[in-house]
Amino acid sequence: MMPFFVTPTGLLRTDPVPEAGEDAAATISVTETLSEEEQEELRSELAKVEEEIQTLSQVLAAKEKHLAEIKRKLGISSLQELRQNIAKGWQDVTATPA
Repeated sequence: MMPFFVTPTGLLRTDPVPEAGEDAAATISVTETLSEEEQEELRSELAKVEEEIQTLSQVLAAKEKHLAEIKRKLGISSLQELRQNIAKGWQDVTATPA
């Protein structure tokens, strides 16, 4: 959560407060040092990455739905999976030298 602080003009700001020992130059906004062209390239890259993330989320959702359908057809229930996981975990615990 961003800390709030009051500017000398009395306005609330959400800028990060520098930590003890943090270089003041490191807190300057990066956009102040980037050219318009660099900013535009980064915005374009940001949009592309956001679109890729959205696509991957949709693919993952479709894969999870397919997985659930396969498990349903095989008769594998959540309870059976939990039992198998507990049994495997217990087997791993008992097999490892203490």
